[in-house]
Amino acid sequence: MFSKEEIKELIKKASNYWLFPDFTNKLTWYIALLGGTILATPTALKEIFYNFLVDTVNLNSGKHFTLAELQSSSVEPLVGLGLIALALMHNLVNKFLLQKTSEFALEESRERQLIDSALFRKFLEDFPSNGYTVPFLRDHDLGGSYHDINLTDINKFVENWDNVEHHFLDKELEGRRAELWRKCRTFTYFLGMNSYDLNGGRMFSCIPDSCRGAWDYPEHVDQALRELNEKATECYELHQSFVMLVRQKLKC
Repeated sequence: MFSKEEIKELIKKASNYWLFPDFTNKLTWYIALLGGTILATPTALKEIFYNFLVDTVNLNSGKHFTLAELQSSSVEPLVGLGLIALALMHNLVNKFLLQKTSEFALEESRERQLIDSALFRKFLEDFPSNGYTVPFLRDHDLGGSYHDINLTDINKFVENWDNVEHHFLDKELEGRRAELWRKCRTFTYFLGMNSYDLNGGRMFSCIPDSCRGAWDYPEHVDQALRELNEKATECYELHQSFVMLVRQKLKC
């Protein structure tokens, strides 16, 4: 059932539509046109046809064929007025239902945005732009050593953000989150495969012990460093573009 506010809104819109009807709906046009035709016609088409048949038969019983004169009769104007009123009411109800559908869709969209906004705040807590990892991805040359604390944020993201609880409801945002996660996972895996601890501590280097301190590195070492730096830059750029996209779409 409609609430009091909805009934008031319906009455208000009914008044507006009676004064300023909107004939964008085809069915409304057809019904209103039929009603107007009935009002504009001096004799109902059905009555004209029946009178014509009856009088023609009577006049030609045993006589030469003669066409009957068409009889004039008044049409009940309520029929035409009723059809026009029906058209206006149909238009009103149609517009009202369309608006309610739009309102429901808008409310659902707002709820989805609230869920995605809360998830985005969680993302910024786990993988912030001013944390340990993003500046490392942006600035550090992996030809030098690094501390494992620099990987705190990206490791948390890779470990925790591959489940449905961390999926965005917006398809575009979720697609970009998934792409960022795949690139970060690839980078951390490749970095782990090409890193060596220094003296058993928390400092690591991507230069093998046998090559450390040399003027020139073997080709496979140079290739690995190039790939590591490229993947780090790619992760940084994807992270920043994802943050900007979310802020633009969710206005947060």
